[in-house]
Amino acid sequence: MFDFFRLCGLVPVEIRRGVWQVRADDALMKELDGWRAQGRLLQFTFEEDLAAAYGADLISPGSYRLNSILQLIRRQGVLSHAHIPHHFFHEPSIRRRILTSFEPGERAYVLTSSYLFGQYLQLELAAAAKGLQKKETLHTVVVNLSSGEVLKFPFPTHLLQGGGVESNLITRRKCSLKAAYLNAAAHISQAFAQQEQSWAEQALEKIAQEETKLQSFFQGKPSAQEFEAKRQELHRRLKPVLSISALRGALLYVPLFRYRLVVVGAQGRERTKTLSYDPIANLSELN
Repeated sequence: MFDFFRLCGLVPVEIRRGVWQVRADDALMKELDGWRAQGRLLQFTFEEDLAAAYGADLISPGSYRLNSILQLIRRQGVLSHAHIPHHFFHEPSIRRRILTSFEPGERAYVLTSSYLFGQYLQLELAAAAKGLQKKETLHTVVVNLSSGEVLKFPFPTHLLQGGGVESNLITRRKCSLKAAYLNAAAHISQAFAQQEQSWAEQALEKIAQEETKLQSFFQGKPSAQEFEAKRQELHRRLKPVLSISALRGALLYVPLFRYRLVVVGAQGRERTKTLSYDPIANLSELN
């Protein structure tokens, strides 16, 4: 609550123990309570008895005021942007690593170097495993938009700074946002497939039991169409399903170090190559 008001540029004042007041303007109240709402003095507490005694908004799980604030937060930043500055990485060490990575007998020299940004997509995904009961989980998945691969290690979010970068410094992504989402969803689906499957097994057992009862009920009756409709409804209601949906995402721009090289082979033959290095994925691409 206090972080929310701080981000709105407001500072709640504790007018008595456990009760706070804050002046909300028209714009904020319209976001919280609809277009008819007007600015007013919001009074809130976290204790039920104080809410009843002073007419303050109760902030607790399921309360109206907390839900209205959560809904407002969820509408923000559906797709945001962040970047990692190049100076967070030691370029001389990267250059040294690249020049010593060629085959024995080969030598490489740097003609020119430049700095660009590659793209990653971070997705916050909700997975719902629906069997006899419903279990929901949240997942953070980061996809490399150059390769379409899901990162197998945590992205260094502590290096991120808010905002994007100049468009002329961004490399074209080879993986579309749709394909990145499908790869992220497949990654979560595969993780679920490797877990215990009792939630799905119990639902399938229940379907089998109900189908047996259904067959007994319709035995000797001519209405095959009604039986099939009931059977389909049974499967629709009880069939185990894993659904995955995207809640929000962020385009992350990460440093790329690009070098124009002269590579000298063991026989003295020279070739001009371009090498790009991504320090996040620790991957280099030589063309």
